[in-house]
Amino acid sequence: MNNHRLIGALAAVALLAPLGACSKADEKSAPTAQASNGTLAAELGGAPGLTTFSTALADAGLGDVFDGPGSYTVLAPDDDAFAKLDQGGKTLTDPAHRAELVAVMRGHILPGHLTPEAIRKAVADKKGPVSMRSLDESMVTFTTDGDTIVVTGADGGKARVDGAALVASNGVVLPLDGLVKSPPPVSAEPS
Repeated sequence: MNNHRLIGALAAVALLAPLGACSKADEKSAPTAQASNGTLAAELGGAPGLTTFSTALADAGLGDVFDGPGSYTVLAPDDDAFAKLDQGGKTLTDPAHRAELVAVMRGHILPGHLTPEAIRKAVADKKGPVSMRSLDESMVTFTTDGDTIVVTGADGGKARVDGAALVASNGVVLPLDGLVKSPPPVSAEPS
């Protein structure tokens, strides 16, 4: 029976693109998921601390995607992560820079339904980092640091899962303390 579970788990990971690094964490101190029957759009819209990301998704025209039937994992930088960008964050969310914003957002969206528990299990099973492709075709790598899941983007940007995951009917929101895809340099004046 254990072999069937292992084969099933490996097949699910293969279908989602190689998801690679999670270790078993101390479950009592690791944030847990909060389940909901709402869609990702509803969860993001009502999540405290994720208002900048939610607004950015709507401004980028990506919000409607999360009301549909597709299953996604959203790596959602919290409001403090955007505040750390200073003027770059304000410029990025300016309507004149919508293309740059869309590129950053797509780098924070993964296909499939990845809970923190599934990520930790994948890292533990692989005994090392696990990677998968985001919607912008870049790689995102998961590792663990004690109880914490660390996400690293293709350009080296790192963030930690910071808080409980929001599990919706069509996916999962993982709040992050930073951006894993750096915004491209943008000037204050659109060209």
